Amino acid sequence: MSLYPKKACLKNPSTCSVIKLSKPYYYVVKLKSTITLNSRWNLIGYSSNTSLDLANARFTNNSGSNFTWANAVANNKISPYFAYYDSSSALGSGRKYKYVATSDLSMDDTVLRNGKGYWVYANQSGNLTLPSIGGTLSGQNYPRSSIRISNGSLELSISEAGNSTYSWLISTLKYWNTGSGDFKSIDTLGLGGNKKNISSFEGVFVYSNINNLTLMRQN
Repeated sequence: MSLYPKKACLKNPSTCSVIKLSKPYYYVVKLKSTITLNSRWNLIGYSSNTSLDLANARFTNNSGSNFTWANAVANNKISPYFAYYDSSSALGSGRKYKYVATSDLSMDDTVLRNGKGYWVYANQSGNLTLPSIGGTLSGQNYPRSSIRISNGSLELSISEAGNSTYSWLISTLKYWNTGSGDFKSIDTLGLGGNKKNISSFEGVFVYSNINNLTLMRQN
């Protein structure tokens, strides 16, 4: 049985947070303004409604040394590029990874945007600070089983959306485990190193079989 009744979010959109999905996949995202980074690849998410110029980010290493973004890059603390997957093209060939960087590097974008997930490579562990953006509260989890999916007229649980009747998406989600350095699943059972909840500040892969789905959670 679903945690929320059918049409709960469609009838009361102000009670829900939404993320648009396009095939083949998009990112579900969570964020706080200070994010812990491990010394390797990290997958983070951006949920603030306020876009942030990457030049305003800061990095603090585990020794407590605080760097502006320019100094962190110059001292090889962190990669100057954030990679994100752009699924906006109507053609599969147009969907690809792009890069966010400061304006002097002339990449695809210079700001972090709502609803995007980003790959970040840090050369040492520390904290990435994104000032004055708000975002998800720290230490919170949200059950995968409570996610709702809508195609604009029908709202389903994530399990229903993934079954053979609808096949809108693959209901098992993926996240990047920075400790083990590989992908793990967010599924029904949460066994064998997998889990059942989406965590704060986490970038999550959702594989969508159709365009223009909306992923929703009750606030």
